[in-house]
Amino acid sequence: MNEQSLNEDQRDALQEICNVGMGKAAAALAKLLGAFVTLSVPDIRLVGVEQLRTALGAQDEGQLRPVRQAFQSDISGEAIVLVGKDGQRELQQLMGHDVSAPDTEVEVLCDITNLLVGACVQSVFEQLGRHICFSQPTLLPLAGKKQDALLPGGRWDVALLLEIHFTLEEGGFGARMVLLLPDAAIRGMKEALDHFLEAL
Repeated sequence: MNEQSLNEDQRDALQEICNVGMGKAAAALAKLLGAFVTLSVPDIRLVGVEQLRTALGAQDEGQLRPVRQAFQSDISGEAIVLVGKDGQRELQQLMGHDVSAPDTEVEVLCDITNLLVGACVQSVFEQLGRHICFSQPTLLPLAGKKQDALLPGGRWDVALLLEIHFTLEEGGFGARMVLLLPDAAIRGMKEALDHFLEAL
C-alpha cells in the first residue's frame, strides 16, 4: 500500500467528517437559493496528475466554469468548484441577478464557491481540531480549454482527492466540489485522523 494511502479506519473517519461538512454546505446553499439541495456520497481517492486531469475534465468538458480557493492550516490544500453553464445561469436567476450582465457571472460563481468551500472545509477542520483560513476565490479558464490551469502545479506527485456533487432537486443546477491535498498535507491529514479516532 502506498504510504500516503488512507487505511480503512482513516477513510471511514474522513468520509463521516466530510458528510457533516457537506450537510452544512448543502444547508447553507439551500437557504441562499430557497431550494432543496441533494448530495452525492463523497468520493475519496489518491490520484496522480493524469488521473486528476481526467477527474476534473470528466463532465461537460469546455462547459464547466472552475473557481479555485486555497485553504491554509497545518494541513493546506485547494478546493475547486465547477459549475455547469446552465447551472450558472440558474444561480444568477435564483440570486436575483441579471443573467445578461457579464460582471455578475464572476460574482455569483465566487460567492457560491465561498459558501460551499467555507461551510464544508471549515466544518471538516473544526472536527479535526484545526483552525483554518481561506484565500479569495479565483475564476479559472474553462475546464476544457486549459486543463493544466486547474492543477496545483509543482507541489506534488500524488494528491488526495475528495469529490462531492451538489444538485438542486428541481432545475438544472449542478456543482462539483473537489478538495485537493498535496503530498505533505496528506501526511498531516492521516495524523489528524488518527488523533480524531483515538479521541472517540
